[in-house]
Amino acid sequence: MELYGAIYMSVIFFLGAVHGLMLTFLLVSKKVNQLSNRILAALMLVFTVDLAMAALLSVGLHHNYPHVIGLDFSITLLYGPLLYLYSETLIKGNKRLTLAQKKHFIPFILLTLYFLPFYFNSGETKLNLLSETGELQYGSEWITHFKVVYSLAYLPFIIRDLYQYRKKIRANYSTLEKRNLDWLQGFVLAGTLLGITAGVLYTVSSFSDLLSEYTDFTLLASTIFVYSIGYMGLKQAEFFTPIGREEKQVSKEEKPRQESYTRSGLNEEQGKELHQQLCALMENEKPYLRSDLSLAELAGLMSISTHNLTEVINTFADASFYDFVNSYRVENVKQAIKDPEFQNYTLLGIGLESGFNSKSSFNSVFKKHTGLTPSQFKKSLDG
Repeated sequence: MELYGAIYMSVIFFLGAVHGLMLTFLLVSKKVNQLSNRILAALMLVFTVDLAMAALLSVGLHHNYPHVIGLDFSITLLYGPLLYLYSETLIKGNKRLTLAQKKHFIPFILLTLYFLPFYFNSGETKLNLLSETGELQYGSEWITHFKVVYSLAYLPFIIRDLYQYRKKIRANYSTLEKRNLDWLQGFVLAGTLLGITAGVLYTVSSFSDLLSEYTDFTLLASTIFVYSIGYMGLKQAEFFTPIGREEKQVSKEEKPRQESYTRSGLNEEQGKELHQQLCALMENEKPYLRSDLSLAELAGLMSISTHNLTEVINTFADASFYDFVNSYRVENVKQAIKDPEFQNYTLLGIGLESGFNSKSSFNSVFKKHTGLTPSQFKKSLDG
């Protein structure tokens, strides 16, 4: 029975490795957002090597191929850094890694150098070391403890990146649906749960004889994670599209208006005047009716910088760009519901006409601003 169980797990790990390798090539071949996709490809490759080694070890094939023993030991130090750098470069839109970002690979490099003597051993020597000491190299057990803690230490920083991403999107866009927020949140959540699961199972296994169970469960979770990323990537085309750069790009039409860009703060009088101009623009030209309205576009209409527009909205409207624009959309919906000209429109139709681009965002934003759903608001008028 144990042999069948080992073969069963080996097949699962092998399929996960094959899937991870396919994803690696797919991500490397993408022409958009190349740095982030290559970092994700590297993460998939690490999973691939880890799962392939697990497939070999679970059925004892390492005795036939002893030279591959230990190849997966140091690469597990890359899980945390790669997941962190992926989320960071995706958010910031980096074209290349900075020196500070490259420093995250130092522990991996040092551990690889430390294990070089073991890697250069003959296959027979490697097998003897494993059978006699159970360790690849002196201190392997303590290094494994460090690897788990090191990987888990990245989780708060990844979650922080997600929070900053959400804040950044709300500061620059009036709609969230096409900004990859959901899949990024799911990706980080999956990585976080995987890291916590690995940490808990490893801690439990350290005080019991459940090390093999820990390894199987952790690698099985890794396999599911790899398949999940593949599913998300195939399901959503925007998974491989760049984000984080749009607010840095200004169209040719807006460039002349942006020449006066300055990072100096506004005084109160200037701020109030710009706020009045902004409110007049929103009331008269109704740019909020465009569902894809961005901070850069609205700043272009006012002939001011995005920095100054953000300052005006935050200070004098006491809101984010996202909430500010949607407050006008909600008010437009409320007026349209009362207007006989819209009596043949559905509530969703009115919402779409007012600048919302989906039923879910329409309902959630409307309820946030009024405390009622659109249908509840309409009923309150009829009653």
